[in-house]
Amino acid sequence: MRRCSAWVALVVALCLPPAPAVAQAPPQAAEVRDAIAALPAQRRAEVTALQRRLDALSPAERSALQARRDAWDALPPAEQGARRERWLAWQALPVAERRQLRDAAQAFSVLDADTRAAWRARFDALDGSERRGWLLGPALGADYARLHPLIAQVPGHERAPLLAALRALPAQARDDLAVLAVRTPPQAREELRIALLATPPASRAAWLRRQVAP
Repeated sequence: MRRCSAWVALVVALCLPPAPAVAQAPPQAAEVRDAIAALPAQRRAEVTALQRRLDALSPAERSALQARRDAWDALPPAEQGARRERWLAWQALPVAERRQLRDAAQAFSVLDADTRAAWRARFDALDGSERRGWLLGPALGADYARLHPLIAQVPGHERAPLLAALRALPAQARDDLAVLAVRTPPQAREELRIALLATPPASRAAWLRRQVAP
């Protein structure tokens, strides 16, 4: 029940979060064009695509976009940070998990107001670290508290490969990894992560089973 309450409330916290508003782009001056040209190819393509989208907006759409930007600027910095974190978490989720969240959001939206408020209150009562752990989505949110020792101090460039590996593990394998995470001293957890990622994906569940077997 505790996991269920957290999962339902997660839908409200994470599903379809609004993206930070994008300012209306001014006409490109020569120095702006030069700056864009100097960007790496992928980033240059993203900026160019965004510029095309902005150029295609009608006056009414530009006005609405500016209103969104003004509303964003009016938010307290802490709220901006929280929304940005939720948006980035949403972007990092696999497509299948986004679909799950959309379906759950639809189911949550038809509950009566008292039920929604009760689920939200139960979610808000969770420890802050556990609430943030649910930003990892349905596959890992329920296991975050147990896997936290392994995930918490991961360098930024290692985080995405590790999370992808964890999402691909079956439930029993994540259970085994949670046991190992608790057993492993903090100074040795990096070695555990390296060993896990070095093991071929198809063999990871069996490898973890052997590590926890008596």
